[in-house]
Amino acid sequence: MAKQPRDARLVPTRRLDPRPAADARAAPIAGAVNVPLDQLPQRTHELPPRDCEIAVVGPPALARRAVALLRDLGRRARVDAGDTRPPRTDDIDARRRLWTPTAFLEQCAAEMTPRRALDCACGAGRDAVYLADAGWSVVGVDVLPDALARAGDLARRYLTNPARVEWRRLDLETLKDDAFEGDAFDLITTFRYLHRPLFERIRRWLRPGGSLLVETFTTEHRRRHGKPNRDAFVLRPGELRELLAGLELRHYSEDWRGEAHTARAWATKP
Repeated sequence: MAKQPRDARLVPTRRLDPRPAADARAAPIAGAVNVPLDQLPQRTHELPPRDCEIAVVGPPALARRAVALLRDLGRRARVDAGDTRPPRTDDIDARRRLWTPTAFLEQCAAEMTPRRALDCACGAGRDAVYLADAGWSVVGVDVLPDALARAGDLARRYLTNPARVEWRRLDLETLKDDAFEGDAFDLITTFRYLHRPLFERIRRWLRPGGSLLVETFTTEHRRRHGKPNRDAFVLRPGELRELLAGLELRHYSEDWRGEAHTARAWATKP
């Protein structure tokens, strides 16, 4: 089998190695991502979704401590007493991640040619880093400096070229119309974030043929869970379709996805 190139895509895994970083570098465990035990509380954005079980590998006593901590953090975890051998020669350079991008993004991006993308309200940066790993040139925007710090750290840990993502601290609710003057994007994403006036600006920022991916909570979600509690943060039935007037819809749905009721759309600019 051919050796995996160093620039190959990140490979998802559920195996976590909680040993100190120096120990993990000296004796890596096949298929595992190293997040040292003492760093877990600060690096929860590198973990998989809460409904996914994490298999903790490594020395049994340390693995048990990590499982206890993960459970205290509201995560599902178990000690994995399986194979702790080093990676095979053909797998030695594989890069792995525990975290996942937004599922809708993962589905749609697989059908796109990587070019230039804007991630609105990027948070801890998982979607932006996922796109950059897939070959996109990405601008990630958020108003929270702590979120951008985590996002930058994520890029440095997981990308062979962290410069593929430019992080900008901007408030999307007070943004000037010319904030991206001279910029045009082939893809714009906005997930779990809603500011209705932003959609008009997005139309201008998209190149002809460019795509908008959007998904956020609905009033149906609030009816069950009691949040988001402000009307400004939830979509009424059919409202997202109205907000996307002037764009062509490739996909539109409003439905329960696990415990979340969301409206999602893939729209393109004519």
